[in-house]
Amino acid sequence: MANGNVTVTTAANFIPEMWRDAILDYAERKFQLRNQVLDFSSMLAGGGDILHIPKVTEETAASKSADTAVTYTNNTDGKVDLAVDQHHYEAKRIEDIVRVQESADLFNAYARSMGYALAKKVENYLAVDILQGATGNDTAVATDNILLAAELRGGLEKLLDQGFDYTDGETFLYASPKVYMQLMGLGDFTEAQKRGDAVNPISGGNLMQIYGMPVYASTDWSEGTGTGEEIATVFNRNSVYFAQQIAPRVQSSYDLDYLSTSVVADVLFGAVLSHAANAAACPVVNFTNNMGG
Repeated sequence: MANGNVTVTTAANFIPEMWRDAILDYAERKFQLRNQVLDFSSMLAGGGDILHIPKVTEETAASKSADTAVTYTNNTDGKVDLAVDQHHYEAKRIEDIVRVQESADLFNAYARSMGYALAKKVENYLAVDILQGATGNDTAVATDNILLAAELRGGLEKLLDQGFDYTDGETFLYASPKVYMQLMGLGDFTEAQKRGDAVNPISGGNLMQIYGMPVYASTDWSEGTGTGEEIATVFNRNSVYFAQQIAPRVQSSYDLDYLSTSVVADVLFGAVLSHAANAAACPVVNFTNNMGG
């Protein structure tokens, strides 16, 4: 066995692993929307930057009479093209003088900031560019930044009209912090005799579920007063197709010239609505401000 001290240089294999594990751990903690849509990442195994996803339409069973042959139909389903074109990164060069590896708190602060940055980019893209881009079931609220129980039920009716059961565990409600807290003030969702469960949002500070749907607050939804701004969204998992060609990855190396560790974390992904943005068949309901100003 060779003798000698373990230095930054001789630990070149350990330090990259340490950064990778920490950054990916923090990124995974922040992924939420990404885990609530349909993930087609496995289809990218063969390469390419565009996925052609078959759009399987609902079929109608035919009647069968005695002594007659079955009739075969041609597959006339369309397709949805998913472009994997969102490449984002976070990079840092950390000099030895900072001595990050020797301070757990400082190391975690850097790792957390990089992991969260990647996750926030994915989550923001899914929220703002994809979900809030669906207009086929837009529902304007009567008063800006206030979502009433009746208005929410009206939006859910639109999903039922398209054959989607919003209590299936695959449908989610996101709201701006302002609207989320406003919902916390509605007796329909907080009073035990109306909820009918053991959850106490007042003492727990969390709505958990409304009408069978998990509920989340997110700053990716607007708190402004502009007409048409999305303040809340109900969506089914089947509304968004997602794929990532490069899952969040971390690469690092030691730079002797600068006596520093260079760390780069990146992700390559894409997403698209399962239907045209203006189609009522797309199971997304955006609640929007109506008055403006």
